[in-house]
Amino acid sequence: MANSALLSDTEELVTSRKGTPYLSFSRLSRYLHCPEQYRLYYVEGLRPKVQPATLVFGSAVHQALAAFFLKKADPVSIFQSAWEDLKEIKLDYSQRESWDRLNGCGQGLLEKFQKEEVQRIGAITGVEKPFDLSISGLDLPLIGIMDLTAAVDAKRTVVDFKTSGSSYDKHEVILSDQLTTYQLAEPEAEQSAFCVLVKTKEPKIEWHFAKRTGEQLMEFLGKAGYVAREITAGRFYKRSGLWCAWCDYLPVCVGNKAKAEETLIQIG
Repeated sequence: MANSALLSDTEELVTSRKGTPYLSFSRLSRYLHCPEQYRLYYVEGLRPKVQPATLVFGSAVHQALAAFFLKKADPVSIFQSAWEDLKEIKLDYSQRESWDRLNGCGQGLLEKFQKEEVQRIGAITGVEKPFDLSISGLDLPLIGIMDLTAAVDAKRTVVDFKTSGSSYDKHEVILSDQLTTYQLAEPEAEQSAFCVLVKTKEPKIEWHFAKRTGEQLMEFLGKAGYVAREITAGRFYKRSGLWCAWCDYLPVCVGNKAKAEETLIQIG
């Protein structure tokens, strides 16, 4: 049987605020992308019946790394077991993906991480560590999960592990609200970082480090405050654009009830 955690929203699994509104990086990002998509996902509880393979793959890699840091378990074995359980589960694979290809990618990336990156990581202070912040000026609490808090190159660091089909651009790190959120959650950290496991033919691992200024933190809080007020007031509108073509919720927005029932399921 497939590990249900890999097919679920990790944030929803760890928070104690089920059923009550809150902010997180992912919620903030989804609202800013399209408020109506936020409503359908979080308020109505609509989810695609078939999960994207890339997201489930990322969850399997996260699970393997967490087991390694928590219990010194072999991450490759943990990944193989989790991914094997998903072999018969219907997932949405892109044209370049398959179960076999992602299986090989996961093993190769985790082997490379163990061989080349682990030595950079020193004292570990937290693994999959949740946070729940009440911040003045925010109508909603800010929650999240830090994959790893540890010394990286002898600096106290909040690390978020990513799997990606390509290298990250510099601006993605400079402008990342996720890394800003981590600095608010762990102000004693000297830096935050994305550790990106890149799914290229030859496995590649990249580190991207960041440190936010006070001005950047205030800018983020202003944006988060705006979104929190809009959510609290129940203001959800359709933000239409080219992205609608690949949105899971397009059938709902255009009134295609049959397609919506075919592709979406309501949870909770």
